[in-house]
Amino acid sequence: MKAFERIFLYTVLAILVFYVFLVDGNVESQVFIQEEIKARSIVIVNDAGQKVIKLGSSQDGDGLIGIADKAGNPVAAMAADKNGGKIALFDKARTCVVAMGAGEYGGGINIANKAGTYVAGMRADESDEGGGLIRVHNKAGICVAGMGDGEYGGNIVTCNKEGTILAIMRTDEDGGIVSVVNKSGNPIVDMRTFKNGDGLIGIADKSGNPVVVMRAEEDGGTMGVFNKDGTLVASMVANENDNGEIGVFNKSGEIIGNLP
Repeated sequence: MKAFERIFLYTVLAILVFYVFLVDGNVESQVFIQEEIKARSIVIVNDAGQKVIKLGSSQDGDGLIGIADKAGNPVAAMAADKNGGKIALFDKARTCVVAMGAGEYGGGINIANKAGTYVAGMRADESDEGGGLIRVHNKAGICVAGMGDGEYGGNIVTCNKEGTILAIMRTDEDGGIVSVVNKSGNPIVDMRTFKNGDGLIGIADKSGNPVVVMRAEEDGGTMGVFNKDGTLVASMVANENDNGEIGVFNKSGEIIGNLP
């Protein structure tokens, strides 16, 4: 090949190479400045060709995102509905164990065990107060504890394995209240703040009838004992002189003896 031919050939090649890079650069720039991609569904696969992410829409036309592990098992999902967003998490057995979402009254979180049984939840309350509510369930799905917001403050309730309420701790306009309930649902022990700020303890029989009441008063402590009919039959008080007094009454409530 003559020198002139070589120069001509190399010049043409240089122009072609420059043109190729120029065109490739324009193509790449067009790809990167793509502002919108429209599709009914987008699927992302891993190197093995397994679907791991899917973007699509539900039957109602709301957005939906599904995430799977490398074996294709679903592990997370995000969706929208009429109340807002939803998120679900799945274990390796494909059981939903966590669900979070926006509802009519606010946000909520539900937690399930590996069998899929709902065991705990936290959500915004449906009452007008608009506070929070927490519930704990046993493995049978029965609620055994709850904590919520009431008119005067917080409330806590505990239940036995059958779901019967056995203890309540709450607040009212005077202060705190703790109640213990038997299996029949009758309160048998009650501790509370009295209206003047003093403490009060009441003990009832299995039917819920008060039989012993202890409380603080201006002069000191008092205790009353009642029969099954609710009649006061014995009392013990601290009097205004800082001395103790004991009174005994018959079944009609008439005093029959006292000390001193």
